Amino acid sequence: MSTFDDFISDVVSGAKGFASQNLKGFVEQAEGDSRDFLAKSRDELQKWTTQLAKGQITKEMFENLVQGEKDLAEMHALTEAAVSLATLQRFRDKLIDLVIDAAFKRFLPI
Repeated sequence: MSTFDDFISDVVSGAKGFASQNLKGFVEQAEGDSRDFLAKSRDELQKWTTQLAKGQITKEMFENLVQGEKDLAEMHALTEAAVSLATLQRFRDKLIDLVIDAAFKRFLPI
């Protein structure tokens, strides 16, 4: 498994953990929406994590780039499951935070 694949697994695992604590009964939908977001953002995330690892962009630049992808996190499965708008927003925000945290963990030297 590549470092990027490990990064994806970290994000999905974190999303499932958050969903199991905060979206009881909707873990599968949260996982599906997370995977959809990561698939849509994959090319950009690969480029940015590579740049982050090589020191070509700063942590702040990476955070801003990922925050710009937030609109791609559409949460279709959770919306269809009638999860409230406020809960969807909290999950979307958490997903973006998970992406950033997982990238820092996997791609920045200690």
